[in-house]
Amino acid sequence: MIHGLSASANRQITVFERRHGLPAGQVAHAFRRWSDVARRPCEKTDRFYECDDIDLRNGIYHVRTLLEITLHALRTKARRELAAAVGPADDTNLRRTLNNPFAATGLPWWMRRIDV
Repeated sequence: MIHGLSASANRQITVFERRHGLPAGQVAHAFRRWSDVARRPCEKTDRFYECDDIDLRNGIYHVRTLLEITLHALRTKARRELAAAVGPADDTNLRRTLNNPFAATGLPWWMRRIDV
C-alpha cells in the first residue's frame, strides 16, 4: 500500500502486481526505494536502485522503471495520484544529477543521469 493514494489506486496497483506475477507490495517497495534515495543526503545516495530478484524484462529492473510501467497500466485518476506521489522524488533526483552525454539515447531519463 502506498500511503496518500486512494483505496481505488492501491487496489489497481494490487491487480497490476497480480497480473504481472509480482510479489504483493512490490510497487510500494519500489516507490519507497525511489523516495528514500531522494531524501538521503547527496553523499549517502545509493545509485543502485534495483529491486531484489524480480525479472520483469531480461534481468533486474530499476525501481523507477517499475513505477513507470505501473503508471501506464493504471486508469487516469489513479495514474495522476501515483504520478503526483512520484513527482517530488523525480524532481529531487533530477536536481541532484546531470544528464550523461554518453548514455544511450533510448534509455529512460532516470537511467541517463550521473551524480554531481
